[in-house]
Amino acid sequence: IMYRLVHNVRRRIINFTMARTRQFDERQALVSAMQVFWEKGYEGTSIQDLEHAMGLKRTSIYNAFGNKRRIFERVMTCYKESVMAALFVEMDSAPNIREGIRRLLNSALNIHFDTGNPGGCLVVLSVLESGQFDSQTHAAIQQTIHDLEDELQQRLKRAKKAGDLPAGLDVAATATTIAATMNGMMVLGKANFSKSALKKTINQIVGLLG
Repeated sequence: IMYRLVHNVRRRIINFTMARTRQFDERQALVSAMQVFWEKGYEGTSIQDLEHAMGLKRTSIYNAFGNKRRIFERVMTCYKESVMAALFVEMDSAPNIREGIRRLLNSALNIHFDTGNPGGCLVVLSVLESGQFDSQTHAAIQQTIHDLEDELQQRLKRAKKAGDLPAGLDVAATATTIAATMNGMMVLGKANFSKSALKKTINQIVGLLG
């Protein structure tokens, strides 16, 4: 599962970069910028860092993407369409909703503990730096979190309608709980909590589904 998940994330990132010739360069540059923001955080990332990672001169970066905040907003889309999308592919490959939630959360852990990734979650790390952002960028981060909850709600609603979840289950609250668990695990992972300890949290969450 670990190999499949890592391969899936990397494939999604590669697919994100593939479009028309001009777009290919722009998207590849965004993937490179995503890695820098993910590793160093928004405040810790300088324009010089972005120049080096994206392989572009400062004037080219400004012409193509705008300033650092605008680049970051584009990076959030890149993260949703590659990393987060891969998590839901894992969830949707499960035979039932409980196993799907388990795979989603385990996959998030696998991404964090994969040495090829910076660790943690770009969205969560960005929330912790939210004081650095203007209202528009802060809204983009919030929207990414809401998108995660919406995706979870849709799947939970379908499972509830199909009778795979208890009729009295509060879908919205459950989606928020799962999203909060996934984000919280990323914070604890950055604080050096072990993977085995965090897996116990996953078991607790799946157990709440009845």
